[in-house]
Amino acid sequence: MSVFGLQGSYPTARYPMGTTSRNNNMKNVFGQSMASEGLSSAPGGNYHGTLKMGYLHSEFSPVSGQELHMKYDESSTDDDPVMYVEGKDIHGKSFTQKIHLNDVNAENATPAEMTALRVHLAQQGDKSVKASSGIPLMALGSHQDVNTTMDFKQYYENWASNLENAGLKQNAGIYMSELERYLFYHRTKGVTFSDTSSISSTATEPNGKLEDKDYEYLSSNWNPQNMTQKEYDEFLDFLQSKGIISEEDKKYVCYGGERLDRGEPETWYSPLEPVHDFADGNVLAFVRYQSSLIYDHKTTETKREVDLYKKITSIMEEMVKRTGDN
Repeated sequence: MSVFGLQGSYPTARYPMGTTSRNNNMKNVFGQSMASEGLSSAPGGNYHGTLKMGYLHSEFSPVSGQELHMKYDESSTDDDPVMYVEGKDIHGKSFTQKIHLNDVNAENATPAEMTALRVHLAQQGDKSVKASSGIPLMALGSHQDVNTTMDFKQYYENWASNLENAGLKQNAGIYMSELERYLFYHRTKGVTFSDTSSISSTATEPNGKLEDKDYEYLSSNWNPQNMTQKEYDEFLDFLQSKGIISEEDKKYVCYGGERLDRGEPETWYSPLEPVHDFADGNVLAFVRYQSSLIYDHKTTETKREVDLYKKITSIMEEMVKRTGDN
């Protein structure tokens, strides 16, 4: 038995058959999802192996008869991306609609809207979406009307909980990462992790707190001991999105590879071996050293910088601890 949508260009995740669930519908979804793993489509298409001509994405459920075909609408812009969708709902009724992706709220959205958002993020090269198979979303097509709203945040959290109960913590983290990406996109109206300058100051006050699911997301997306500058910047952008640091704070911690110029020579000492950059990718060693600096002449700015590096070091050390990568 297949599920709503054969994978197309999305990578696949693997699950054991008979994974436990909270209800019969979820149990059926798990079983059907496994069945879909063995029915991969031809490259570039996922509508019975054929992508509908002129469209970016096609899905079909032989269980419910529902269809989805998507492409960018001619009115779509970078600031206001719009997906044109046509298909058939669970009642067999044909429909067309235009979905403004910046308005898609995962806590109150339809499967069609969430699929459109997923397709858009995949087109943008989003790594959290690319790392996920999208099975939780596509599996809905066998029993959930594509145009009926539901709470996808709760749905993904339930799905991840079932995976954790089955001992598949890494898979659960992947899907929670996917969910976080959808939520972040809505909070920022399409701003990417590498461009948070337009996020309002009220959303970036550094008074947030990371939860377990945030650490799972961080650990599955970044390795503190092997980061490029771009990845480090994205990591800091994520911390900003969670209210851990502010836009102003990023100027103190080498965001964009730039060091804050305080205009006067400074001297300091440290009990650690000097690490003046992270050309080797080991950002953790760099921030740990920066957090250990003791300035001869302490100022408000040097204290702020050291405190920020201590905060980042603590987060990165927890990430490494959770992955067991010492």
